[in-house]
Amino acid sequence: MKVERRSVDDVVILQVIGEVTYGKGSDVLLRTSMDALLAEGHRKVILDVSGVTYVDSAGLGQLAQIHANASNSQAALRLVGVGKRLRDLLAATRLLPLFQLFDTEAAALGSFTSAASS
Repeated sequence: MKVERRSVDDVVILQVIGEVTYGKGSDVLLRTSMDALLAEGHRKVILDVSGVTYVDSAGLGQLAQIHANASNSQAALRLVGVGKRLRDLLAATRLLPLFQLFDTEAAALGSFTSAASS
């Protein structure tokens, strides 16, 4: 798995590519990448999972942990590019309601603007 980081204004986008699984260290890489953002003071984060090819139970656990860490840091987290398989896994494990999901990066970026004006 690979995690690429970029910014658009005050929003940091983490693009995840590959498998989020136990045993290859990818589940830990994802969490440590997010923890580093929070430690740097970033509070608007988009997790782009459109390049994720497979998620196992450890990967689902890391997504839940990322959400908890973001919430505890008063950070806003959005997920983009959630495919049918991952959406079904999140629904089956009752994790789906934790996340704000968007089809496009533009929609996720726009949600930060609309949240600030409400």
